[in-house]
Parts: sequence; C-alpha cells; structure tokens
Amino acid sequence: MNEINQEEQNEIICDCTGTTKEKVLSLIEQKADLDKISSATGACTGCGSCDVDIINLIAEHGELD
Repeated sequence: MNEINQEEQNEIICDCTGTTKEKVLSLIEQKADLDKISSATGACTGCGSCDVDIINLIAEHGELD
C-alpha cells in the first residue's frame, strides 16, 4: 500500500459515520470491496457523499471486482 501520513489516515472520509481513511485503507488491505467496507463501517449508506472517495481509494490501493 502507498504510504500516507498520520494526518491523512485520521481524515474523516464519511461524515455520516465518522469513518476514517485509515479504517477504509485497512479494510482494503484485507481485500474488502465496496459492499464489505459499507457493511463494516456504515459508510456509503447515508448521504452518499463519500461513495466516490471510497471507490477512488479502492481503485488506488486495492482491486475493484
């Protein structure tokens, strides 16, 4: 995985659930797809504003199914 600094890791990626970028990246390392990330964190289940950010993280750091 690409290195990111601590400030980026602590960045809130989902305002509805408070899910951090670090949590999403951790799940991506475990080969989680968008559905698994959503189930584990609640992200992408509220307003939808984080959907694109999480999809981009999966594309950059993981694999899209």
